[in-house]
Amino acid sequence: METCGNLAFMFSILQIIIIDLVLSGDNAVVIGMATRNLDVRNRKKAVLLGALAAILLRIFFTYIAAVSLVQVPLLQLIGGLALIWIAVKLLVDNNVDCTIVSSQRSLLRAVKTIVLADLIMSLDNILAVGGASHGDLILLLFGLLFSMPLLMVGSQLLASLMSRFNWITYLGGVVIAWVAGEMIHSEIILKGLLVPNFSPFFISIFSVLVVLSTAKVIQSR
Repeated sequence: METCGNLAFMFSILQIIIIDLVLSGDNAVVIGMATRNLDVRNRKKAVLLGALAAILLRIFFTYIAAVSLVQVPLLQLIGGLALIWIAVKLLVDNNVDCTIVSSQRSLLRAVKTIVLADLIMSLDNILAVGGASHGDLILLLFGLLFSMPLLMVGSQLLASLMSRFNWITYLGGVVIAWVAGEMIHSEIILKGLLVPNFSPFFISIFSVLVVLSTAKVIQSR
């Protein structure tokens, strides 16, 4: 019986690791975009502070996720719309002269963007890890803490690439907009209205077009 219990425990750990590897990619893109214009020193600070705050919020919300968060009316819709706004803001900020803004202000802005976006985009991670842990606090904490180094390493690599290759920033904006479309499609209030007529693919495509066109209009002013 003890062997079976150990195997089940190890299997749960494996599940959580896979979940974190699969679901942390989008979050790393957001952190990378939010910190790409910071110098290396402030970038590391922003990633560390943002990731720490995001993990603490994940722990809190996973703890209360006994009631499925995705079933809360309007939560997915509001989250999706917020992500669209974040994607537009990050793309617009990409063309702003960073020397105009003080490093401290840029750092705080990056941290706030990281925390807000990570919280919105982590609903799937929170629920998936919560389910895989089966209420085991040790497994729960392991899953949430394991995602932190993934976010930190992945986001710093992306931020470095984005500062060198501008097209990667737009690719990141597309990824965030795509996730926003998927969240809007998952909104339970829209079941029976929007969902039967449009697949997640078309809603995500529409979200991407909205983000890119809005950012272009704002940048042209």
